[in-house]
Amino acid sequence: MIRPDQCDGIDEAAVREDPYDFVQVPEGAAEDLRALLGIPAAVRPRIAFLAGPGDAAGSFEHWTRREADPRTPVMAYSTMFYCLVARLNAEALVVCEQAQLPNVEDPRFAFISIDRPRPPGPVAYRRSEMAYGRRVLRALRDYQPHILLVGIDAPFWLMRFAPQEWRIVLTAHNALYPMGLEQRTPRQRLRGWLTAARLKRVVTGVCTSQEVARQVAEACPALGGRLWTEVPQVQRCHLRCGRDATGIRRIVYVGRLEEDKGPLDLLAAFEAAASQHQDLELIFAGDGSLAPRLTQQARQSPLRHRIHLAGVLDARGVHDLLSTADLLVCPTRRAFNEGLALVAIEAAIQGVPAILSSVVPAKQLLQDACVEFPADDVHALQKCMQDLIADPGRVALLRDELTRRRHVHFDRSLSWGSRLCQALLAIERTKQSRPPPHGWHDGQRWP
Repeated sequence: MIRPDQCDGIDEAAVREDPYDFVQVPEGAAEDLRALLGIPAAVRPRIAFLAGPGDAAGSFEHWTRREADPRTPVMAYSTMFYCLVARLNAEALVVCEQAQLPNVEDPRFAFISIDRPRPPGPVAYRRSEMAYGRRVLRALRDYQPHILLVGIDAPFWLMRFAPQEWRIVLTAHNALYPMGLEQRTPRQRLRGWLTAARLKRVVTGVCTSQEVARQVAEACPALGGRLWTEVPQVQRCHLRCGRDATGIRRIVYVGRLEEDKGPLDLLAAFEAAASQHQDLELIFAGDGSLAPRLTQQARQSPLRHRIHLAGVLDARGVHDLLSTADLLVCPTRRAFNEGLALVAIEAAIQGVPAILSSVVPAKQLLQDACVEFPADDVHALQKCMQDLIADPGRVALLRDELTRRRHVHFDRSLSWGSRLCQALLAIERTKQSRPPPHGWHDGQRWP
């Protein structure tokens, strides 16, 4: 086995991993889950998964070939879900928002498409969510799942009227509110009350960061001891080692091009900083509703020859770009409930330091191996960039610290799939209590 610190000259094909390696399941887990659900050994547990806006169908087609989704720089949640279902000898109904579904020959899996419009305006949005929740509920009543796996944005209608025998498990990828901002106004408190009411039926869950887990436990204290936090996992074939960079020349942004993700703030800060450093360049990778405006402003910039838009990249493209970068900037604004910011983890794998806004929970994983600035403060972002540019020694220390810490992103026991298995095995027994399942212990629980 090649370790993450032995990656010079790696042959990608030689270290390509089986997706099943990313989901660790204790011995006897399948039998334990059936006992917890109170179903006979001959019956497969039925899990319904609201897969969200991602292309779960596309990931399934890669999974059937025992491949990771090549579009995702970290191991995809949906890929790990399919592995877990197979390891638990369960079956699954995957509810997709896309119309195009895969050709399914495996009797354990079924896919349905239910559109989820998100119209602007609070009234139109709530009506649309109610209609979506009703459609999902009708479909699930035909399927009769034992377990319903939902995201943090699951419709209130669905959570409120799901039959009591369904065990609702949470997979929380976004925060309930921006990190570090207290919810004080009456409107914010009302939103918190509604969230708590929506999560009341949740029995256990997996969160994408410690901050998300803290907020969920704050909204629903009964869940505090039954939440697991995952650590994003990266395939070893994506390691790009052997860089010998000194200082900062190439700054990158990777992610959705949306206003609340802050790319315009980064553009403004770069223009101010780059006017004093002639060799700096900025690369934006990604797409979104802000792309036309960002493109126009970049073309009109006096530094346009040093600003590039790379478009959408696949997993290999993202890691290739990051391996040539000297600095990543994640300038998420306060308007967005950031759950983690995976790109900061992807950059850390390549030893690339990051500047993160104060609402980005990835800092909890990176700790002192990153730099933070107050969200929405372009001047503060500019100063952070200039301070790092002027201090190559600090940049070198950050790179060394990232390399030292990155082993956790190759520890498959911390993956979302492994944590989800632990959460499922924490579901309360139907009729009477029993000892904890094999391989489960208090040290694995959040926090």
